[in-house]
Amino acid sequence: MKIAIVGGGLAGIAAAHTLLADRRVTYLHMIEASDRYGGRAYTDRTSIKGYAFDQGAQQILSPASNPLTDIARRLGFDTMEARPRHVLRVRIGEQWQNLPVADADVQDVIHAIASSFNENSQYADRPVAAPRPITTQSALFGQALSAYGPFSATAEPWQYLAGDRARKLDPVDSPPLYVLRGVGSLVTAYGMQLKQIGESRYFEHFDARVGRIHVADRHVNLEFNRQNLNVDACILTVPVSMLTESEIKFEPALPAAHRNAIQALRLGAHKKLALRMRSAPAELIAGTDYYLIDQEYQGVWRYCRLPYAPDVLLADAAGDFAAFLDCLPESEVLDMFMTSVRAAHPSVLFSPHRQASNWRSQRHIQGACSYTAIDRIHPASLAARDTLRTPIQTLYLAGEATSTEHYGTLQGAYFEGVGAANAILATLAPRAHLHDMAQHAKPRLLAGKQ
Repeated sequence: MKIAIVGGGLAGIAAAHTLLADRRVTYLHMIEASDRYGGRAYTDRTSIKGYAFDQGAQQILSPASNPLTDIARRLGFDTMEARPRHVLRVRIGEQWQNLPVADADVQDVIHAIASSFNENSQYADRPVAAPRPITTQSALFGQALSAYGPFSATAEPWQYLAGDRARKLDPVDSPPLYVLRGVGSLVTAYGMQLKQIGESRYFEHFDARVGRIHVADRHVNLEFNRQNLNVDACILTVPVSMLTESEIKFEPALPAAHRNAIQALRLGAHKKLALRMRSAPAELIAGTDYYLIDQEYQGVWRYCRLPYAPDVLLADAAGDFAAFLDCLPESEVLDMFMTSVRAAHPSVLFSPHRQASNWRSQRHIQGACSYTAIDRIHPASLAARDTLRTPIQTLYLAGEATSTEHYGTLQGAYFEGVGAANAILATLAPRAHLHDMAQHAKPRLLAGKQ
């Protein structure tokens, strides 16, 4: 059987490992629009010398049940437990102080958001209602610290369906793990194993943008880079933002249910900064997450000194604030953050080495993690993730956006990629009936055909 996977993120990589473990898969093509494996898991190892800046996922979440934990162990990637304290940095009068997250006003907001979630999650068309206005200091901190706020969802609570969020599992089976060489580096290394494992059955196509997918007669035809590839089945793992007709032409058009599902799902915003410090004040304790309000734009920064890289200050923002920051030049965002931090920690000094992420500007990604948008309500919006997972003949869609229990996470992408691969394998005849059959059949890959 000849199979293609479109998208070299963790979903595609996990699917490829699963398929290559079965000798009935005679040829496997991986088609990736960028020049690397990893997708939204990306580690920048050049901007800040000696530091692995994860522009995507920073940690292995729920490591006891996360397959990346075992992958890191097998590939020799060192990890470290993350046990952060959480501190609010506030200005009271002329003095800056650290407040505990147990501050009563902040906790009132957190509890109000949780109560709204509990009330609305039983419905198919309601969001989490955040306290209004959200311009007060306690409201901003409360929303940032809430399990239903933008740092968790990459969108504001009132922008997504509470019912979708209610299905998501957040097992706290053990503290999350830092990957010292970077989570993105780990995912990339896992992808780079495929060539060795697949040997002559595996073909990589990087810098390859799929412009058309034609599904017919139990076959799938893909056009990319002026080439034409026919396969028996295809797993499409690109971000949901890439599933529109303006990005990929589907022939025939996707079913109406799938088109509605794509309209219901969007990618949120998450901005990350990394800055090397020449000196750090004593009150900036390594391993502590600090929260600081941007007074001018009414957003919240979260920042910390990493325990394994204490000379680096890592910061992030999420939701509407991050979306606004993505529209600004990188230098302006970095200056904005440094101005805020210097006000809160006057003795901090930065070196010129710094970097910022911007997933919305990435041509083949255009955002962070998926959420079910409240302003695109359709009778089937709550079923959008399950709908996307439903095969279209021999075309299978997979990724974090098709997961109801782990969406927005790397483990969600992994599980969905494996699930799609196993669904294809389940359609094949028993192994005993396919002994070495078509082992040497050549795939139809024709250069120049439009």
